[in-house]
Amino acid sequence: MEHLDVRSGHLSYVRGGAEGDPVVLVHGGWDDHRLWDPLAASLGASLQLLSYDRRGHGESSARVGERPVLDDTLDLAVLLEGTDHFPAHLVGQGYGGSLAMRLALDRPELVRSIAVHEPPFWHAGPPELGAAAAPPLSVEIARLLGLAGESGPEAVARSYLEVLGSPEERWDRWGADARARLLENEGAWAREMADPESGGPAATDLSGLAVPALVTFGGRSPRLAALTAEALGGVLANSTVVRLPEVGHWAPRTEPSLYAGVLGSFLLERNVPST
Repeated sequence: MEHLDVRSGHLSYVRGGAEGDPVVLVHGGWDDHRLWDPLAASLGASLQLLSYDRRGHGESSARVGERPVLDDTLDLAVLLEGTDHFPAHLVGQGYGGSLAMRLALDRPELVRSIAVHEPPFWHAGPPELGAAAAPPLSVEIARLLGLAGESGPEAVARSYLEVLGSPEERWDRWGADARARLLENEGAWAREMADPESGGPAATDLSGLAVPALVTFGGRSPRLAALTAEALGGVLANSTVVRLPEVGHWAPRTEPSLYAGVLGSFLLERNVPST
């Protein structure tokens, strides 16, 4: 991996792909840059790819500061500018999607488009959606954070997979390496989700976001993921919401061909020309 000095540390990243549009892949709270490895061959044929370990994950520096979303957003901006990899398409899974939306609002000159898969968009409350049977995502996250303060990493990981994973993404279905990665990142996930801004920008802010946005959710994910994606698609002015059948929260890893097909079409057909 290559390394870039940032505030009080460094970010580790990997480049790949062809001489096409620049794309930055932003992993979620339970993972590192390896989440995107299965997509590299498909997307790299026509795009410039950059994946990295966020602060506190993988080979990057440990987490610092009390505002993870702000710190991660600043890191991402420094990474894009420091590698001359902008304006870029930002692709985020889970919490990585919140960062993509935040940077698109804060530094629009760095962003061509955003593509988010099941971000923790907390503003999708049942009253607005008429879906009283499903609690807001914020309620589930708060419960999991409470569990994190009382139990070990495995108990938190198991419960998280029950809330947001597909039936194929339960703890007992993961291999030893994948389980180890979950446990390594449980602490980072808890710190990130404790930040009130981790649920993404407010709906009123997102309504003014002009860049093209792809919002995807898994057909095998719990109904909560669909409600969240629909709410997010409803406030983004230039968005496309796509349900991916037979896919769950970790679509880039479990169904890379299907996810890369939808994502690749979006990136190539809905490009915002740079100026």
